[in-house]
Amino acid sequence: MYVHWCRCEEVSNVVQDIFWTHSDSTKPVNSFNIIILIDSTYKTNKYRMSLLEVVGITSTGLTFFVAFCLLVAEKENNFVWTLDRFKGLFFRVDSYPRVVVCDRDISLMNAIKIVFPEAYNLLYRFHINKNVKPKCKCWCIQERHEIK
Repeated sequence: MYVHWCRCEEVSNVVQDIFWTHSDSTKPVNSFNIIILIDSTYKTNKYRMSLLEVVGITSTGLTFFVAFCLLVAEKENNFVWTLDRFKGLFFRVDSYPRVVVCDRDISLMNAIKIVFPEAYNLLYRFHINKNVKPKCKCWCIQERHEIK
C-alpha cells in the first residue's frame, strides 16, 4: 500500500534518497492542498540521514502526514528530487500547494521556488522566534552600554 521512489548513486549504486508515502495519503493531500508544511530532522537516525516530513492541514485545522523522505544530504538537488516526487502525488496541475511552510533552510527554500514557483514560501513562527530572541538580546545589551 506504499508508494515509494529511491535514488541511487550512479557509480556505486548506493541508495542516496528514499521517498515514500501511503497510498491513502494522496486523497487528503489532493483535497486539502492549500498549505503544506515541510520540516526535517537532522541525521538523528542510525543511518545518519535527514528525515524530511511533509504534512498537510485540513480545513478544520487537523494535520495529516503526506510523505517522508530520507536524504543523504540537505542540498538543493536532493530537495528538488524530493519535491518532484511529492509533486507527482497531485491528481491535477492546478491543485499544487499555494503555501509551503518550512524552516529557514536556504537549499529547501530554493528547491521550493524551482518546483512550486507559484507557491508562497513562509517560515515557521517557532524558528523565527528562536532566531529573533538572541539577536534582540545582543541589541538590548549594546544599547544599555551606550546609554551608560
